Amino acid sequence: MSLRRRRRLGAVLCLALLATAAALAVAAVRSTGASAASLHGDAVWAAGKQPAPAFELTDQSGRRVTSASFRGRPWLLMFLDSKCTTLCPIAGHQIGNAERQMGSNRIPLVVVSVNPADTPWSVHRAAREWGWHGGWTWLMGTAAQLRPVWKAYHIGVMSTAKGISHTIAVYLMDGQGDERAGFLPPIATGALIQDVGLLRGGNA
Repeated sequence: MSLRRRRRLGAVLCLALLATAAALAVAAVRSTGASAASLHGDAVWAAGKQPAPAFELTDQSGRRVTSASFRGRPWLLMFLDSKCTTLCPIAGHQIGNAERQMGSNRIPLVVVSVNPADTPWSVHRAAREWGWHGGWTWLMGTAAQLRPVWKAYHIGVMSTAKGISHTIAVYLMDGQGDERAGFLPPIATGALIQDVGLLRGGNA
């Protein structure tokens, strides 16, 4: 098989994987009842209906972090590549804008890397370029360590000749560790800010 044909096949397989992952993400973010109706995400879950899958990874400072570390307050979870030059910067800037609008009401942002080559230096640079102002945690690891987290949250990831291709999703968790709202790109930051306010106020 020629190099060109191998590349085309790889591109087709990548698109198929990401399409499947996107379908799973959409299926995963569906309303589970009227008690979640006040939320504005692309999909919402009632309290207690969708526990967030647990994880334990290393952050940008070399500390071990678990999903349970964020219990007691709402928090955001998303999946990014600090070395990406296409879609991740767009999503990163959208989250940065949402943080600025929330001001003192912003909540912890947790990122799970989709690129095992991410480093503390590269994630700090990305956060700075995307306008993040603190309160963020970027979790990294080997592909073997990251892959179960990607799978648990329906994130498709594939290496290509041009870098990492992956699906993007943002999850809003409540203080009990449950998924409450999911957002797919383009991220509706106004709806996200509304939902953060509802969870912080105990109104959802």
